[in-house]
Amino acid sequence: MIQPDLTASPGVAAGFRRYWWLFLIRGLVAIAVGVFAIAFPAATLAAVIFVLGAYLLIDGAVAVVKAIQVLRSDAHWWVLLLEGIVGLVAGAIIFLLPGLSLVSLALLVGYWAIISGAFAIVGALRMRSHVPGEWLYLLFAVVSIVFGIIVLMSPATGLAYILIMVCIYAFVSGVTLIGLAFRARSLPA
Repeated sequence: MIQPDLTASPGVAAGFRRYWWLFLIRGLVAIAVGVFAIAFPAATLAAVIFVLGAYLLIDGAVAVVKAIQVLRSDAHWWVLLLEGIVGLVAGAIIFLLPGLSLVSLALLVGYWAIISGAFAIVGALRMRSHVPGEWLYLLFAVVSIVFGIIVLMSPATGLAYILIMVCIYAFVSGVTLIGLAFRARSLPA
């Protein structure tokens, strides 16, 4: 296994180690969304909209906070900022327009997942030389893009299909982000 050169950019590695818990929060929130979706399968569309909107807002806010915190140590902080802004905008649209049809909701979530995944790929590629286990973030990105494509391919399949996809996405992305958090936490100080 190739070891990353942590001496090349000690500020980036230190930033990942210092703020490892932000990845943990994102992962735990994603898993909580999955548990909620499984526990209440007969929930109304309003509940699904609320859960998705809340997740997008929380995930977007955490990404924006992380971007601001690494502003001085990472020249590409703006990628994470854009990922967070996309999540915040998608979440705000869901809350401001709760009457969106299921098809519109599916399209919104599908596009959000693809755009968020693309930004995460850029972040994962940048992490390669700084954080061992960056493949977890890359896996999160790929899962996000695949999820978005699947939802966009069949947006009118119904609430149950989207609920199942949300559960799968939430659990897989939650586990990968938690894994990344503990990898970042174990970086040398």
